[in-house]
Amino acid sequence: MDVTRENFGKALAKFAQAVAECDFVALDMEMTGLYETREHQPSRLDTREQRYQKLKRSVEAFGVIQVGICLFTWTTKDGIGFYEAQPFNFNVFPASSVGGVSVDEHFGCKISAFEFLAKNAFDFNKWVYQGIPFLRGDTAERIRSERTLLLTSRQRSMTPDDRHSDFAVQFEAALAEFIASKDTILRYDTTNTYQRKLIYDIVRIHDTLGTRSRVGCIEIFKGSRKTMQRHIGHKVQQFSACVDEARGFTAVIERLSAAQKPVVGHNMLLDVLHAYSKFVAQLPPTFAEFERAVAGFLPALIDTKFIIESTPDIKARYGTSNLDEIAPLLERDCAGPIRFHPHFHRNVSHNMHEAGFDAYMTGATFVRLLNLGSGGLDRAPELVLYRYLNKLYASTAEGISLNL
Repeated sequence: MDVTRENFGKALAKFAQAVAECDFVALDMEMTGLYETREHQPSRLDTREQRYQKLKRSVEAFGVIQVGICLFTWTTKDGIGFYEAQPFNFNVFPASSVGGVSVDEHFGCKISAFEFLAKNAFDFNKWVYQGIPFLRGDTAERIRSERTLLLTSRQRSMTPDDRHSDFAVQFEAALAEFIASKDTILRYDTTNTYQRKLIYDIVRIHDTLGTRSRVGCIEIFKGSRKTMQRHIGHKVQQFSACVDEARGFTAVIERLSAAQKPVVGHNMLLDVLHAYSKFVAQLPPTFAEFERAVAGFLPALIDTKFIIESTPDIKARYGTSNLDEIAPLLERDCAGPIRFHPHFHRNVSHNMHEAGFDAYMTGATFVRLLNLGSGGLDRAPELVLYRYLNKLYASTAEGISLNL
């Protein structure tokens, strides 16, 4: 299912139900770049901490443009058991503002990454104009808390700058005249955002006055204290709804985390770091702290690249651990018990490097590795968990995995 801003609400409801029922999840992301310079690329000589710092720098420099999540559920029909796959391809674009509050952040773009996406038919217009907004969880709560405090406080918070001091004096005089009059509404013209903020700041110390934004002016109106309390409560609710709308795709990641299902990826450390950094909170300063944070976020991770690299028979048989190379070979040798959910098959693009399809291929690769037969894996679930759980591929001076 290709998901944009237009069909996100319906897709979120489907995803929430499916992730609660599935057996495991496969994850993949498309990004605007990987590493800023050669100096910041991973090296086999890296220590665990050095690798984390390099990847942390990359995650903080570049953005996420697609998130692929494929849900696999063991199903039995007509006496035949198989995994039913439901792939979601989420096109995401960060929110730039929330209810008039700017959250306009920036991210870098690697030219080679954009050329790569273009060669694989990536639709940049759809990404920008139809991308699902997202706002990181901690940022959303900070903005919500700050605006609530601003709306409910009766204290002045602004001192007019030199250019607007006369405007403030003139408005306070007009406001005093309005309060003393029998008029119920005052419309005061404004020419810029700063003037409007000044008016809001001056009016809010009065508990029997309220404000409404109008084109080219601010409307100030009178009411009882009870009426104004209801008016402010309505504004708080409106802004909170704007925050929820701006959070957008973050709700998908929160439901994924809450489900606590095993999450499968291919060379997935960077994906996990992006998922935490873009949708939960800032990455912790050290790898040890990140280990503790990810334990509550996605507690069961399985990396198919680590499985292949750490299983000599499989690596020798196929000579590669790259997903786009080994996935079709495994499909040839072991079609495996996998079928698309009937409501999802028609929406599958079958394009590698589209996040939704790559997530499907990652999950399918995991299933096929388990069903490869001679030279494959021991299929006993407890052994699979013991050998591969939370060991993410990262070739460093300390081994070929980072153990979470």
